[in-house]
Amino acid sequence: MQTTIRTINRIGTAEIHAFLAANHKYGGDHFTADMLRAWAEDAEFQMSEGNSPTIEIKSWDAVSGRTEIFTVSEAGIDAVEVDDQ
Repeated sequence: MQTTIRTINRIGTAEIHAFLAANHKYGGDHFTADMLRAWAEDAEFQMSEGNSPTIEIKSWDAVSGRTEIFTVSEAGIDAVEVDDQ
């Protein structure tokens, strides 16, 4: 039996960065590569739970003052089939 492992790739990381730059009160320059990786890991966790690859900016951190949700596109996701042990 095989399992599909889905991860956020560099396209997805760039999408996340653009979303944060446009919607987070600290702007895009605030986020380091490690911080962007942490946001990507949140989207990967959502996928591992059977959900869409989403991230969320809480209302108090969003420019709009509302919770903002972003879904990574299919181009931003890599999928690899691995054999179950």
